[in-house]
Amino acid sequence: MYFLNSLINKFNLDVIKVQKFINFFFPRIIRRKINKKFFNLYFLPSTLKKLPQTNYQHKFDYNYQKELIISFKLENKQTSFMTCPHLIELLLMKFKRDQEFSFLDIGGEKIDFYLDLKKNFKNVKYYIFNQKNLLDVFVNLKSDFNIKNLNIVSEISEIYNNKYDFINFGSCIQYLNDYEEILDKVTNNENRYLFFSGMPNYTSDKEVYKKDMIVRQVNVLPQTDHLYFINKDYFCNIFFKKKYTLLFEQKNLTDNVNFKNFKDIVKTAQYTDVMFKKNNS
Repeated sequence: MYFLNSLINKFNLDVIKVQKFINFFFPRIIRRKINKKFFNLYFLPSTLKKLPQTNYQHKFDYNYQKELIISFKLENKQTSFMTCPHLIELLLMKFKRDQEFSFLDIGGEKIDFYLDLKKNFKNVKYYIFNQKNLLDVFVNLKSDFNIKNLNIVSEISEIYNNKYDFINFGSCIQYLNDYEEILDKVTNNENRYLFFSGMPNYTSDKEVYKKDMIVRQVNVLPQTDHLYFINKDYFCNIFFKKKYTLLFEQKNLTDNVNFKNFKDIVKTAQYTDVMFKKNNS
């Protein structure tokens, strides 16, 4: 396994082409054994300096969201996947059920999370920001299902001009080219809690990796995306400089992400959940 991973990293081999080669020349039973043993990679190093403009396009259309609404009515709970399945429990530690507070969901994409949030916090003011085509789906859902208190943020400037009690970045900050500008501005606004889940970060003493690196995501082939790995110390210092306190940092357990092919590049790497709180708020 390490030998093949090393070859892929060293020669920047295209995993999709390698798998096509294997599928063409080997019988099915052998292919399965090879893929199971060698192709459990999640990320590959990249030489890119900027994320591609067409990176990470959402796939949750109107019909998918409609099914989530139907499922919620039957189950009375969220059934879709989240990188932080205990987010409601986390919020219950910070807010009372009848408390009025604002919740901004940057990268939010599942309507049943909103429904579950409203079930637990009847006075929450929910805001969602994402790609325009997904927001258009939410506009239609809001109209067709008469959904109340679903506030759709169409321009990121609206976020910078407002203050929120809780901002949930989910697993999205690493897919944004201007992540530094976004973090700089949201930490200027006295926003109270900032939460990130499923974020890959690393530690390294190498000058070239003192801030971040761009990698290629290959665990959902044939779809591939690019994203930032962000240096843990650099990331945390963004918040410390703006007088935020680190409330917790822990390994995200929703997936057993394999970082073994980065062990010669960085000291440590982890799929992380992290939360900050503004001092004196």
